[in-house]
Amino acid sequence: MKDKIKRFFIDKKELLVFITVVVVVFATVITIASLALNDTPVSNEDPIVKPGTDDGEKPTVKPGDDDPVVPQPKVKFAVPVKGEYKVVRIFFDLSLSDEELEDAIITAGSYMVESKGISYAKSDNSVFDVCSIYDGKVTSVEEDELNGVCVTIQHADGVESVYSSLADVTVKVNDTITVGQVIGKASTSITDVEAGVHVHLEVKVNADYVNPTTVFGKELSEVQVGK
Repeated sequence: MKDKIKRFFIDKKELLVFITVVVVVFATVITIASLALNDTPVSNEDPIVKPGTDDGEKPTVKPGDDDPVVPQPKVKFAVPVKGEYKVVRIFFDLSLSDEELEDAIITAGSYMVESKGISYAKSDNSVFDVCSIYDGKVTSVEEDELNGVCVTIQHADGVESVYSSLADVTVKVNDTITVGQVIGKASTSITDVEAGVHVHLEVKVNADYVNPTTVFGKELSEVQVGK
């Protein structure tokens, strides 16, 4: 009987040892597997999540930060006539040929006057709108018996434009004018009857007359006397 009891306890002891070994082995396997998962490197395809700021706020993006910067077109001098036109009087210059000089001299009765500007007209001798050649301010609007209504516009940097042989003027002194804005309509003048319905444009730079064709298409900073 004693042998049976002794054998029973021996068998129980061996079973407990076996169970303990199994538990230890299982725990070891679980620990190794967990460590292996934590040490797995992040692949290039895995998303990387950046930690937020301490206060939990997201960085603000100002509207328009990514918008392309569109450069503004620069203002340039333009002819005072829109659409088709012809030049009926040119700027007097001693370098012109004899034939060209005839178109640069205004004949007024028995007097001959050098043209200090350019006269524009339509091929059909019709009335047309006259426009400012550049941004500026109206400094004078005068009626002249010989030259019709004359409008003077002062631009920056000592540049001035004078329009004569006008009618139905739509601007007044101290008006701010933009390039291409209508200031009146072309008309006739006693001074240059041969030109018909026209506008006579004169341009001054620092009080000196210059050929208007030398300023067209240029910015204000490019306009210089004699160039």
